[in-house]
Amino acid sequence: MKKYGIYLAYPPTVDLRAEGLGRHLAEFLKGAKERGDVRFVIACPSWMLQNLIELFEASGVSHDCFEIISPASQPVLLRLYEAYKSYKNRPKRQSRLAKLFNWVAKVRGNVTAYAEIRLVEARSIVLVSVTGILLLPIILTALAIKVSIRVLVTFYALAIKFLRRSIRCYTAIKNRLDRVNQLAAQPKQDMFVTRLYRLMEESEASLIRSLIEARSDIAAWYSPTAFWPHFNEIASPRLMCVPDVVLADFPVGFAPVGGQRFLDNFRQVEKAIEDGQHFVTYSENVKWQTLVERYHINPAAINVVTHGANRLNELVVVTGFPDNEAATDALCRNLLRTALNKAINNPYAGNYGSDDIRFIFYASQFRPNKNVISLLRAYEYLLRRRYVCHKLVLTGNPNVLPEVGRFISEHHLENDVLCLHGLSAQELAACYRLADLAVNPSLSEGGCPFTFTEALSVGTPVVMARIPVTEEVITDQALQEQMLFDPYDWKDIAERIEWGINNQHALLEQQKSLFNQFSQRTWRHVVDEYIEILDRISTADVVES
Repeated sequence: MKKYGIYLAYPPTVDLRAEGLGRHLAEFLKGAKERGDVRFVIACPSWMLQNLIELFEASGVSHDCFEIISPASQPVLLRLYEAYKSYKNRPKRQSRLAKLFNWVAKVRGNVTAYAEIRLVEARSIVLVSVTGILLLPIILTALAIKVSIRVLVTFYALAIKFLRRSIRCYTAIKNRLDRVNQLAAQPKQDMFVTRLYRLMEESEASLIRSLIEARSDIAAWYSPTAFWPHFNEIASPRLMCVPDVVLADFPVGFAPVGGQRFLDNFRQVEKAIEDGQHFVTYSENVKWQTLVERYHINPAAINVVTHGANRLNELVVVTGFPDNEAATDALCRNLLRTALNKAINNPYAGNYGSDDIRFIFYASQFRPNKNVISLLRAYEYLLRRRYVCHKLVLTGNPNVLPEVGRFISEHHLENDVLCLHGLSAQELAACYRLADLAVNPSLSEGGCPFTFTEALSVGTPVVMARIPVTEEVITDQALQEQMLFDPYDWKDIAERIEWGINNQHALLEQQKSLFNQFSQRTWRHVVDEYIEILDRISTADVVES
């Protein structure tokens, strides 16, 4: 049994279930399981352990095809922060004063309702008068209690306000408390917290390296991304994956989002590449345009391994029923109802699940290279000018990229653009299945976007951006004209989306043959190619030494 290592060092805030690399890792391990002669050992920080387990459980990755090694316990500061977050996010208990107000309101409401019923049922002026006289003391008492409580509350509030104003250091204390709350809400935006994390990361990396050095049975190590310069400190043969370097491609877009933090990340990526040993990437474009031309890496040290087909049909397709298609759609509609309740920008989105809503679907995080604003411009035009009555369902968090939330708000699209964040793999598959059209306007990706195979695996056609990595694999000129658009032209995006909706069945039939061709390349093939590279570099290093 050959053993190889996978090095992971994501920060505590990253949920791999929502990341493309998380899905890549899950499919990779499932492909390795099919071989039966290899086993991967995953080295990760202590704070990633639970997240990895949840990712693999959600993706159906068997526990017997991998091993995880990590430091035994989390850093104290991180544990304190997690405890603070749990405390802040705890269910709010209703205060006694609020309970009293609610009780008074309930009594008054019951009395009022009783009086209204009796008044409308009354046939005698005498009965009305008697009822009014009998109820008057109760109503006056309830009002007196409410007025008394409000007077007391007002007096209490004035007293507190006076006391606060009398404290000279109130402003300074408040500012410090505001800073603490800001740090808790957005720790990554604070440079002090970033510095602390870097120090914590270095300490964790040192512990991980000790665990790695104790494992002489692992022939070579693989890092699925280039974010971690510490990976290059491993003495064993190393293979680093460079999916892309979008921070260099879109510096202006990333600058207002992360500022100095993203600049530090960019420097980390460049240092990792500079000190790298052997490289792998997903496309010829990234190999030559990024690694060779920009970073002057020897082409002989770079391997290209394209993606396997990401199939979602196994998560939602139902069999064994008289009408399997209807049963599958019923399951997906139930999953969609659950997914709609996860909408961040619309608390009433779950109500749409009661109908068979028609929608366009884009599954992606919100980042500057994902081109979400251009998609929103195209959609707003289709909705308001072309009267396309579909909703647009997204999977990103608008709070991460503020201009997305602003665009939705300023154009009053809250009921039409639904941002469903934190979907499970099965909910994601259901959204793809029920969508009339999947779209991907991304300006840059490391390889052909997962959107193509994910959507077509559940029978949904796709329109996508015309970018080099997509043109590498979709080479049929006629199909390119039908399904690809200029991602820098929102009107072209709108035109392709409208055409795709109106011709979805014809487009699906034309894309099926290419999907069937893509499906021949499984994740087992991907793993085989990675194993061949890891074998080669481990053998070469042994010969050189």
